[in-house]
Amino acid sequence: MNDHELDRVLMRANPYGDETVRQLAADDAVSDLLEDIISTDTPTPKLRRSVRRRTVVLAAAAAAVAVALTGVFFPRGNPAAPVSAYGAEFRAVTDATPRLLLDDPAWKLTDVPVFTADDGEIKFGRGKQELQVNWRPAKQYADYLRGTQDPGRPSRGMSIELLGQTGMVYETGKPTDLTTILPATGRYFLTIRADVGSQAAYRSLVAKLKTVDTDTWLDAMPDTIVKQSDAPRVIDEMLADVPVPNSFDRTPFLKILVLARYQFGAKLTGAVSCGWLAQWNAAKKAGDAEKMQEAVTALAGSRSWKILQEMDKQGGWSYWIWAGGDALRKGDMVRVEQTLDCRN
Repeated sequence: MNDHELDRVLMRANPYGDETVRQLAADDAVSDLLEDIISTDTPTPKLRRSVRRRTVVLAAAAAAVAVALTGVFFPRGNPAAPVSAYGAEFRAVTDATPRLLLDDPAWKLTDVPVFTADDGEIKFGRGKQELQVNWRPAKQYADYLRGTQDPGRPSRGMSIELLGQTGMVYETGKPTDLTTILPATGRYFLTIRADVGSQAAYRSLVAKLKTVDTDTWLDAMPDTIVKQSDAPRVIDEMLADVPVPNSFDRTPFLKILVLARYQFGAKLTGAVSCGWLAQWNAAKKAGDAEKMQEAVTALAGSRSWKILQEMDKQGGWSYWIWAGGDALRKGDMVRVEQTLDCRN
């Protein structure tokens, strides 16, 4: 995931795109619901760009989504509605995406770093090998072909028949690192990248890509990916031993369609941490020493949070929460800002 794509994740308060969501409504009730979703504007803390660049790519992506909270995905007048109430909207957005799987049991869907109707990324893995599929806005297609996104020089046997289209295969760096760019159809176009040792192996692999229905695609996701229907359970599990401030609201997390568990955990712990920092700041202004100490104790104890211990084995996000808690305990507010940086 590059910086440009990461910035789009940060900036997108509505992950579907307003026009996409508006076009999904099937009746007046759904239309009203979706219009409310589009119009919701929830203040969101943002991750400092300089801090993000210090972490590994995975941690950076997680950090971005960790604090990029968006609007509440609930019907009017029913904030306790179950996630299943949004099945129609969930399916509509999913139906608008490619929903590709590899027809090879050795290759598994491993990650969905970005998932919107207009812009998304899915990854498949087999051991250390990886195949990455992106769908990108159709308006970017000409720029890709002109090389403004540096797709590389055409490789030998540059034409390829794939998914019912004729595309072009490009070398991305070394000769075996190949990317196919397929023509734009509808709202997006596809790019498919992998390095599996040779062009012949690459062509054989991508030929196994197939479009499946929504249920099949969702069922193929591993436990390391949190689906919308999983969110209530996952939130309870992740926050089981985590103290949360009174201001914390879990409802924004119930609108997430699909997200890697690491990223979901970062999003959740980032919101909790920023909530405690907000309480500390408010208490300081009010001269409430008890509330200040409550926030310090909560954040300083973050090293014991099981979800952060789990995530620490995968990336660098936990470090920033722990460092922020240590800094708040010491009263080092410059360091707190550098690590947590919870800007509204």
